[in-house]
Amino acid sequence: MRNKKQKNHIAFICAAGAVIAAMILRQIGFQTQGLIDDFCCILRSFIYIGLFVLWGVSVRRRIIQPQVRRYVTAISALTVLWLMLRTIKYYFVRDPLALRLLWYLYYLPMLFIPLLAVFVALSLGQPESFRLPKRTALLYIPTAALLALVLTNDLHQLVFSFPSDASRWVNDYSYAAGYYPVLCWMLLCAVAALIVMLIKCRVPNSRKLLIMPFVPCALALIYGVLYIASVPWLRLIAGDLTVVFCLFFAAVLESCIQCGLIQTNTGYGKLFEIGTIGAQIANEDYQVRYSSSNATEFSKETIRAAANGTVSIDKDNLLKSSRIGGGYVLWQENISDITATLEKLEENRKIIEENNGIQEENYKTKIKINALREKNRLYDQLRQKTAGEIDLLDGLLNQYGNETDPDKARGILAKTVVIGAYIKRRGNLTFIEEKTEMTDTAELAACLEESFAGLRFMNVECALDIPSGQTVSVKGAARVYDLFEAAIETALEDLRSVWLKGRALESEVVFNIEVETDTDLSQLAGAADKCIFEDGVWRFTVHIGKAGETA
Repeated sequence: MRNKKQKNHIAFICAAGAVIAAMILRQIGFQTQGLIDDFCCILRSFIYIGLFVLWGVSVRRRIIQPQVRRYVTAISALTVLWLMLRTIKYYFVRDPLALRLLWYLYYLPMLFIPLLAVFVALSLGQPESFRLPKRTALLYIPTAALLALVLTNDLHQLVFSFPSDASRWVNDYSYAAGYYPVLCWMLLCAVAALIVMLIKCRVPNSRKLLIMPFVPCALALIYGVLYIASVPWLRLIAGDLTVVFCLFFAAVLESCIQCGLIQTNTGYGKLFEIGTIGAQIANEDYQVRYSSSNATEFSKETIRAAANGTVSIDKDNLLKSSRIGGGYVLWQENISDITATLEKLEENRKIIEENNGIQEENYKTKIKINALREKNRLYDQLRQKTAGEIDLLDGLLNQYGNETDPDKARGILAKTVVIGAYIKRRGNLTFIEEKTEMTDTAELAACLEESFAGLRFMNVECALDIPSGQTVSVKGAARVYDLFEAAIETALEDLRSVWLKGRALESEVVFNIEVETDTDLSQLAGAADKCIFEDGVWRFTVHIGKAGETA
């Protein structure tokens, strides 16, 4: 903090010395003539111009908020423009009309500097991405209108009134009615800017500091009144209105900066040094330029490695970095809590892994048990649906074992093939029904073909005609197969022929089963949609809906 104050004092002394030197040159110019006078006046102008250029560069480097920085830089540029217009007017131009136009142009910075000060005040305390609302641009309208009024004064003389021989005028004029709106607008903008800055002030215990901007404001007001009153001694000591008001404007803004109304980014080096964040700032050559008080020193190789990625210092500390303009910022990150947490998590993982092993074994056992239960359920369901066939198959196998006649044994064996084919294929339909409700007619055809294979061993004529590519419900296919099997088993002893035909309609498939036998199959009529007996042939009709429902 002391170092910062020393720098501010040195800057103030240098600026005051430059102003005093310029004032001495002014007085020397009054006492001399010719080249010496011109040299002193031009040198004085360059001193002021250089002073305001340096001030503009300084504030551009110090101010944080981009929009505030742009407006303050524009103000410094306008002060330089004002001084340049004044220098050209007094030392390089002799034409009366050109002199008057250059004088009118004074009001470009005089009007726009207070307006830009308003914009500065409105931008204070805002984030970097902040932009003034578009409606604030309306303030340019009265400013530009008043500037146009001044620049066109030769046409109407509403701002300055000249004598009749104005074409030869040098410094003889009076203020007209239009001058006072210009003056009031400048004062209004300046006062409004200062008030807004005071309202937005966030500096604690700053009442004494807040007096600072009022000092140059009050002096500027007093000077303006005395200048308009043409006080002789004032004109002699500080008669250069342009320079004086430029100094006052700069003093007001610099006072706002010094007392904290306009935030700056000075003193960060000292703040970084006394901080406890354990950080360092290194340049492009990996040399540390700034370091906080508690930061650990690292070798150049370690910093280079950290610039390319995180470096582990020890078990509990990491060195991280981030790229910044001109180098890198490095900081230590204590991960002891994370390390302890990871160790605890690893311990928990092992415990969980052991528990999961037991649970996995239990889960696998449950899966096996459930699979066996499911198999038993399906087997029970299949046994329930084929209980009659299983008993019949058991009886046939007993007959086959006791039969000594080869021909009769062959016939018994053929019957067992038919019954066995049904048990197998009916089980297959049961398993399919557990997975899906629909199946292709090709599945039913495969069931019937396998049953026909056994019937042909019994010298039974068989024929099958079912359209392929038709989707029917598994329940519907099982219904047709169950009816077919019931008819075969009932007429097994005197079965002569079996013919099954399927016919696809728009919304259903119609199955016709014809069984040639002398056995009475009338008890199966309830399982079919239609049953007819003609000329020793039983005809059964079953309608199966394509949508999966029995028609």
